[in-house]
Amino acid sequence: MSVSLLSDWARREPRAAVLGDDAPWRAGELVRVGVVAAVGLIGVAVAWYGASAQADWPDTLPWASLGASAVTVAMLGLVAWLMAALRQVRSLRREVMPWLETAVSTPSISSTVQTAPGADFVTAGGMTRFHQPGCPLATGKLVRPLTIEEARASALDSCGVCVP
Repeated sequence: MSVSLLSDWARREPRAAVLGDDAPWRAGELVRVGVVAAVGLIGVAVAWYGASAQADWPDTLPWASLGASAVTVAMLGLVAWLMAALRQVRSLRREVMPWLETAVSTPSISSTVQTAPGADFVTAGGMTRFHQPGCPLATGKLVRPLTIEEARASALDSCGVCVP
């Protein structure tokens, strides 16, 4: 390799990280999972190779036990990996939920739906459910009023959020 190629390589832009800040796993956790999974796969390969040289069932039993243990190790590593992601997602959810609750509970100008007298519910074109006038799922949509009789007679289901 020439000196100019080495200097070009040294001056190159740093590569972007494979994992972003919002990734559910840290790089160290991915390395640990990779090592544990590799150990499990190597254990399965060794057990397979050892059992293939045996002709009798009693002679293959220790190798089968090794294979089952290796699969267990690999599975525990993968479960730990998923649990780390679940912890991260729950942590992010705890951060987002208070903000989301205040954003949904704060009425905006377009969230108050004017309904006709006697109209208890609202729906909009393309909706498969009817809502209470203050429902966040109907907020900002061009809605039409429904009376309770029209809501019961229509093929619309009731909303699961505002529970009319």
